[in-house]
Amino acid sequence: MRKGSVLTLSLFVVIFLALTVLLVLAIYAQVTNNYVLQQKKLLVSNVAKSAAYAMAETVAKWFTEGKGDLVQNLAATPTSLSVPEFRGTIKCSVTSISNEYKITCTARLDGVEDSYSLTLILMGGLTYRYAIDTVTMEVNNNNLKIVGDVLVRDRSLDIGNNSAITGNIYLMNGSLNVGNNSVVTGDIYLRNGNLTLGNNSVVENDVLAVGSVTGSGTIRRNVIVTGTVERNVTVLGDKTENASSAYVLDEISRRVNASSPMSPPLPATPSFFPNPAVKLNGTVISESDKTYYTDSLQDGLKVSRNLTLKIPSTGLLSIATTSLTLGNNATIEVDGSGIVMIYVEGDITAGNNIEIKPKGPQSHFRLLIYSNKSGTFNFGNSLSVAKGGGLYIYAPEKSVKIGNSPNQQKEDVFGAIVAKKIEVQNNLYLALPDNPSGTQIPWFPIGFDPSATSTGHYGLYVKYRSWGQ
Repeated sequence: MRKGSVLTLSLFVVIFLALTVLLVLAIYAQVTNNYVLQQKKLLVSNVAKSAAYAMAETVAKWFTEGKGDLVQNLAATPTSLSVPEFRGTIKCSVTSISNEYKITCTARLDGVEDSYSLTLILMGGLTYRYAIDTVTMEVNNNNLKIVGDVLVRDRSLDIGNNSAITGNIYLMNGSLNVGNNSVVTGDIYLRNGNLTLGNNSVVENDVLAVGSVTGSGTIRRNVIVTGTVERNVTVLGDKTENASSAYVLDEISRRVNASSPMSPPLPATPSFFPNPAVKLNGTVISESDKTYYTDSLQDGLKVSRNLTLKIPSTGLLSIATTSLTLGNNATIEVDGSGIVMIYVEGDITAGNNIEIKPKGPQSHFRLLIYSNKSGTFNFGNSLSVAKGGGLYIYAPEKSVKIGNSPNQQKEDVFGAIVAKKIEVQNNLYLALPDNPSGTQIPWFPIGFDPSATSTGHYGLYVKYRSWGQ
């Protein structure tokens, strides 16, 4: 009996040890499998990311070399890539979205799959062909003075009484009212609307319209319209009525070199900052050729006193901020002849008596404010941008309110505006600065950084084309 108990106990021990060994082996196999799986996942993820960046660099190179047709062919058919060290498969696709190309690469190895996407933004400089480029424009009073061309993409426009536009007016889908005692020194192009002239109003050059001309003013040169010209309107040049729409549109297209000016692209949203990038502290900047930034959602950049931006004659200084607030009597003073760019992610507000000026009389700086978010950008009374400077507002999704200039005997605001809506208050005098032919205003200078830990939606910025040419 005792011998049998010992035998039974020994058998249990053997069975227990065998089960333990099997359990250890099972755990080891599971750990090994998990380790191998995690290694495969890491490998596949890194391969997909590397392939996407490699594809983006190739596409960027093709664009800069003028080989856009190769990119179009690539966008039409998914492409398989081969890497000698990777025995799995890699497939990449390129999808065209407006002025962007979304690049997605998917890597697969033994049933493990991962994808990585980034967006290639095609963009270059801005020529600012127009003093005003907007979807809609509302003039709430009289005495509007603009030196430069005006483009309104939708809706009608009334420039008010006693106003002067020294340049051409383009309306893509609306009628134009030139008020009493107002003057347009350039041409008027209406793709779908009528022209109404007030008493003593004058158009110094030609009028082309898919519509009619009414009122009682004077057109000093030629008129080509699909409708008629009322008898109280004086035409000193040739008059062509009842022309075909195709003829008028073709003539407009020939003259402005575009049948329909393309919509301005949105500025890119920077998601990381390359070196050298400096946190902005205080209101005085003394170092040039750097990217300064604020990252506080609550604070942003607030200027209640003087903000001095010092840049050398060939400098390019940029500031990225979550919001921009210019308080009453704030002054932005630029020392040197260069370019200063302020990229604003969110809200922009400005108070009364804002002055933007060069420090010295020889300065010819350019100050750009970029934003691609919706919202408003309202100036208070008495905005002044001194001669030698130029304020460029590029906010194609924002509504901009500007006006109440301090002195209409001279240009009060040198600059240009691109916005979704422009609302003009009293007495705006806006003049497009003189730029040499072909001069471009650069984009926000964020560069491609493959070592960045997070690139967000945007991963690459490429000089590709110029808007407005």
